[in-house]
Amino acid sequence: MELPRFPEGTCLYIKEFDVPLAHVPGQGWVNWFGGSPRAYDPAGLKPGNHWPAASWDAWVEVLQASLK
Repeated sequence: MELPRFPEGTCLYIKEFDVPLAHVPGQGWVNWFGGSPRAYDPAGLKPGNHWPAASWDAWVEVLQASLK
């Protein structure tokens, strides 16, 4: 799988330890679980169930684990 490229200003998040999310400027929230980007409704985000990814590598690790 080719890793995604994001525009500047994109924020990467992890939801519930195994869902890689991205907030992309001008596009909104995107769920990358399973390697296929899908629009994500942020109504599912609650305090404590998601957090900023510690780094690009940490986010990619969660993405890659979701492919298995």
